[in-house]
Amino acid sequence: MQDAYFITSSIAGGKSSFIKIVQNLGFDTLSADTIAHELLDKNADSIVKLFNNNDLIIAGKIDRKKLGAIVFNDLNAKKKLEDFLHPKIKEKILQNTQILEKKNKAFFIELPLFFENNHYQNLGKSILIYTPKELLLQRLMQRDGLDKNEALKRINLQLDIEEKLKKADFVIKNDSSYEIFEKNVLKFLKYTLKACDEIL
Repeated sequence: MQDAYFITSSIAGGKSSFIKIVQNLGFDTLSADTIAHELLDKNADSIVKLFNNNDLIIAGKIDRKKLGAIVFNDLNAKKKLEDFLHPKIKEKILQNTQILEKKNKAFFIELPLFFENNHYQNLGKSILIYTPKELLLQRLMQRDGLDKNEALKRINLQLDIEEKLKKADFVIKNDSSYEIFEKNVLKFLKYTLKACDEIL
């Protein structure tokens, strides 16, 4: 798909900020996380059975904090959840991208695990939002109220940011203020994607 761009990073790297910026410019976007959250609730009963844990449901929905506490601390549980969810997420993303591709205009898919799961590499270009690991750590601790060990554990569950840097088709730096990051995004859209009509 020539108009599909997958936005990836590490946790707390700035993917959502990128998506908000391009949405404000009128670009279409998809979010694997949003789709995953919808699927979690839609398949709540199946997930309870998968983990044999009735405490995971509150008011008919999956308690994502409780589920996160399980999968962030148990690689087997993480794989079990991913094996259940990822095919469903991909199916939903493909349905939506086929519609968006007909518009002949760049669109962006927020996908945290683009390099980790190998399901999407042939479907579009990758854009890495690059933040050095130490800064990722600071931002994650601040954002989610985690101690250093817990934040590191979550960062280390994903492929190292420096390895992602080697694999990405495009890179946008997010290692300073939000204002500078926004300027970097606009420059990228204008000069790399030549998306002048949408910006001017």
